[in-house]
Amino acid sequence: MLKIITLICALIGLLAAISLETWLRSRIVRNETSAETYAEVKSRNSEFWSIQYVPLIITLALLAAVLFAFVGHLNAAVFLGGAALCFVSVIIGATTVVTGSISSSSTAVSGDIRTALKTAYRSAAVMGLSVSSIALVGLGVLFFFLKRDQLVDLVASFALGASIVSLIIGLSGTAFSGAYALTVKGDDFTDYTGMFIGSGADHVETYILSACSAALLSEVAVDTSGVMSTFTATSAARYPLIIFAAGIIASIIGIMAYRGYVVKKPAAGLTVGNIIAAVLIAAAAVYFSNDLLQSYVYGVCASLGILAALISGEASKAYSIDGAIFKRFLPDVKKTGVSASMIYSLSIGMISVMIPAILTTTAMVLAYYYANFYGIALAAVGINSMTAVNSAVRGFAINTASASEIASVSDPDAESPNPADVLLTASVTSDSIGKTYSGVAAYVTLVAMYTALSVVANNPAINLLSTPVFTGITIGAVVVFVCAGFIIRSIRLTSQVLETRLGDSYDPGKRITSLRGLVPLFVISIIVPMAAGAAGGVNGLIAFSCAASVTGMCVIFAFNNAGRYFDRMATETLGTIIKLMLAVTLVFAPFFMKFGGLF
Repeated sequence: MLKIITLICALIGLLAAISLETWLRSRIVRNETSAETYAEVKSRNSEFWSIQYVPLIITLALLAAVLFAFVGHLNAAVFLGGAALCFVSVIIGATTVVTGSISSSSTAVSGDIRTALKTAYRSAAVMGLSVSSIALVGLGVLFFFLKRDQLVDLVASFALGASIVSLIIGLSGTAFSGAYALTVKGDDFTDYTGMFIGSGADHVETYILSACSAALLSEVAVDTSGVMSTFTATSAARYPLIIFAAGIIASIIGIMAYRGYVVKKPAAGLTVGNIIAAVLIAAAAVYFSNDLLQSYVYGVCASLGILAALISGEASKAYSIDGAIFKRFLPDVKKTGVSASMIYSLSIGMISVMIPAILTTTAMVLAYYYANFYGIALAAVGINSMTAVNSAVRGFAINTASASEIASVSDPDAESPNPADVLLTASVTSDSIGKTYSGVAAYVTLVAMYTALSVVANNPAINLLSTPVFTGITIGAVVVFVCAGFIIRSIRLTSQVLETRLGDSYDPGKRITSLRGLVPLFVISIIVPMAAGAAGGVNGLIAFSCAASVTGMCVIFAFNNAGRYFDRMATETLGTIIKLMLAVTLVFAPFFMKFGGLF
């Protein structure tokens, strides 16, 4: 029965995505300007994907060979399966970035701003529904057709495959869009294709990793349930998929609840859809918790994660929306200059770490109290069950920003209310909420992965004063800042390539070099966790994972609310890298358990 429910919900999600895509195409206002803009955005979309295939194939082939040689042939096969699943889900959802931005801008310019906002939201929802539905199908095959012992052995490799694809697509997408933002001319518009795709890649990675962490911790659920033989570890491993299935249906309802608003708050209504989805998911989680695991507490753990994300998202408005309490501290850029504004924005971003850190930590502590480490994994599952509607909010911010620039180029002298201004206001309002959702989901998932590593290594308690642990902590904390530095560098290098491509000396042969700044990040993501294990053994891996998770969380939340100069270094980039590094530790933990480390 669980298999059927999961499959039906996933199919409903895909059908909803197809229906919304068809609706979007009917919203495009056909004229000469929209046709030219459509061709330009489509060309940039094709260009982005053309530079992905070669590095993606090479990286996957090399890692599959390493897994085949040192871990097992089945692990290599499942690794490639996870990679294929992530890639397919993202590329299908990403097709809407073209129709979504053009539909929104052309509809807004024609005067129908309400429909333009609804179009921007629903086009982003296609990405969310696509990645969550396709990922659920793949997870269902893995979780329902493998015995639990096989699942525990293979699930980390599956997650690693998804993480690798997410890293390459997400980082290069962010660099691609960030570079366009630096090189765009007055008569052109910024390219948001890569940012939209990077957001989808980050969401599907977190979605898969949270389910895999719960599977690895399912034995803990049985050991700490307090009642003998009421449920099995297999049931505990599959329970998250039911929450995901309910999440797809609930997200569809929440998405359709948004009708588009103008007045003074063009993004109003987004929170209503999120709350509707959250309530429905929490109700389903509690019901199936009692049905499958004979206790309501597991559903409560999932609900705690959802609640932390919702409150954190609403609280983030205080740091990002004009007129809010902390934004009042920002000086007038026209009077003080960009440099002073950047400094104040960064200070606000650092202060903003406090609220999501307190809320997510409280949620995880309560989840641990109710269901031990398994409860933390369920909190992550709860947040990620809202992937479709959360992706819609994040994508709405990206789509409206893109549509605003297209509208300003298409009709710069539009009368009040200027469509470009309305779309930009909607983008700024929703951007903080979407980034905070993604950040909270990433952080709780990272903690779930870290605890899963501790359980897999049979070492939940370590000595903080020991040399292996101290070494791992140092490496984990430092690597976060090193990666952030390389992200900034990669955006600058990519922009230098685009300056040539957008200028008079057009050279199509230079497009592949736009990834050269990301190569160090790819290497760091694989090599550094291995170095921590080689230095400190499994204790070093655990300490590395903990330090990278906590330090990364602080940096991510700070950058999320530090303004447009810094936010591209946050969730869809730095968070993706850290999640990949923890996936590497999970895959190679058995190797270091067997051979140990230098210390």
